[in-house]
Amino acid sequence: MRLQQLAERTYAVESDFASLGIYLLDKKHCLLIDSGHSAAQAREILRILDEQGWVAHAILNTHSHADHCGGNRWLQDSAGCDIYATPLEAAFIENPVLLPYSTYSAYPPKLLMGKFFMPQPSKVTRKIEEGPLIIKDIIFQVLPLPGHSLGQVGLITPDGILFAGDSLVSEQILGTLPFVFLCDVAGQLSALDNLHTEGYQYLYLSHGGLAEDNTATINLNRNVLMKNIALVEKIITHPHSLESVVSQFTIHQRVTVNRNHYFRLSNTIASILAYLVNQGRAAIVMLENTPHYRTRA
Repeated sequence: MRLQQLAERTYAVESDFASLGIYLLDKKHCLLIDSGHSAAQAREILRILDEQGWVAHAILNTHSHADHCGGNRWLQDSAGCDIYATPLEAAFIENPVLLPYSTYSAYPPKLLMGKFFMPQPSKVTRKIEEGPLIIKDIIFQVLPLPGHSLGQVGLITPDGILFAGDSLVSEQILGTLPFVFLCDVAGQLSALDNLHTEGYQYLYLSHGGLAEDNTATINLNRNVLMKNIALVEKIITHPHSLESVVSQFTIHQRVTVNRNHYFRLSNTIASILAYLVNQGRAAIVMLENTPHYRTRA
């Protein structure tokens, strides 16, 4: 893990997993923007803070996925810090079994209950919403970025750095996996519009670091999403079950996914299918007692 200074009072702790942000509230206290994937990573974060003479005053979770809130419990127990999150994400942070449950749509198998899917529960002490957020007399801006998760937000620091959670993926990652993991396509399109706000100067990706070109990064993610939607729409010219669409999608994209990625991709394809149905561009039909999707004539 590496501490990088992004602006006068804004830093990032970069890792091979999800990177996180730090904002210095004063000479001693800081705000963490996400907390890493595990207690082990949280201990490393605390070591970095100790080296700098900083104390974690609070954590703001952009969303509830384990690689962003997995350090909450340990840091909260160790430092007694507040945790900020939106009401929807708070429900998952405080009841983490909801994460694999929502992925599997039932009580999940053990492979979906490891630390990378299901973090330790922690207590969200402050519920947040869109707009100004004051922490120790310092004004931040909360930007709604739904899509990757239902209640995800980004945080704009007073230095003009937007920590965008997982609303965007870097060009390098998209070159390997040419799709983004979503639960709500309409929400993602709204998030991409919101990211065009003029309220920040620099854009920081949890997976990818500081964007070289904000607009190009946003547009690349939009283009990938639109291509994914078009591909799914092409696949269901003839009726297909969800599992069949996922299979055809991976064949067309020439990718191989492991078990963990499969369930995330299945959620993503389901969200695209729901979007097409809700837009009136596709319909759900029953064939041999199984729901199938097909485009409308």
